[in-house]
Amino acid sequence: MAKKNARAEDETKAELNMSSMMDACFLLIIFFVVNASQITVAKDPCVKMPNAVTCSEMKEAKGCVVVNVFPDVEKMDERTAKKFGENYVPGTAWSVSDGAKTIGYQPEQTQDLTDFITKQVEMWKAKNTDPAMLRLYIRGDKDAPWERSATAIRCGAAAGLSNVVFGTLPAK
Repeated sequence: MAKKNARAEDETKAELNMSSMMDACFLLIIFFVVNASQITVAKDPCVKMPNAVTCSEMKEAKGCVVVNVFPDVEKMDERTAKKFGENYVPGTAWSVSDGAKTIGYQPEQTQDLTDFITKQVEMWKAKNTDPAMLRLYIRGDKDAPWERSATAIRCGAAAGLSNVVFGTLPAK
């Protein structure tokens, strides 16, 4: 009987504190949800997209070179014009983003815009992107002059892009 009591006293119950494990799991879930839902196309809040009667959602942003096309400041609402003035110099017609910074271009800087688009195309090609997936994504403001979008398309063509996507919002 003495041996049984000695064994019972030696046995200890193992307990795991699950709260720290649960905290780590929730942090991982939050991390993956936030990273999975990030914006895949550089969206400039100064661009007010036009509505379209029929449009489809772009499923894949891989291979897109995004060019934001701005209207004249006089055609922007007060809030947008203020934000535009904080981010760009007066007269900016287009903006592009390389992921790290946003660059604004003046109407006379079409060669600079073409050079940027060319670098983006080369970057996508270096990542072995299917050439059919390479496309110019125009995010034109509804009040922007058509000539600015046409110039961006010409710059994209000079950089070797033949596929063009126009960004719109669904009709309300």
